[in-house]
Amino acid sequence: MLRRVFNFLMLTIMIVGAGITYDMKHKAELAADRNERLESEIAKDKDAVALLRAEWSLLTQPSRLQSLVEKYADYFELQPFSPTQIATVDQIPMRSASSGPATAPADPISRLTAVAKHKVE
Repeated sequence: MLRRVFNFLMLTIMIVGAGITYDMKHKAELAADRNERLESEIAKDKDAVALLRAEWSLLTQPSRLQSLVEKYADYFELQPFSPTQIATVDQIPMRSASSGPATAPADPISRLTAVAKHKVE
């Protein structure tokens, strides 16, 4: 009789142990799948960053910028500057109160912001 109780107890412990082992295995598989997904996302993000850096490098090439400046020189009205033109913040004149929203800004975005400021006041 004692032997049967012992065998039943061992069988119960074995079944519970198998259930716990299966649960641990299932959780480990889920964690491994999540880890794979995260590693895949990290690889995609690294590729995207590399692509953006290459694009930034291409867009900021001095030869490309120089050709754009020459192409749109009339529109931007850019002039070459000399090192003597560099000033400190203290040397920049303050904007007078009379040159507020009444004067129309040259570019459309400034015009929109000036109109929006005027409406708020």
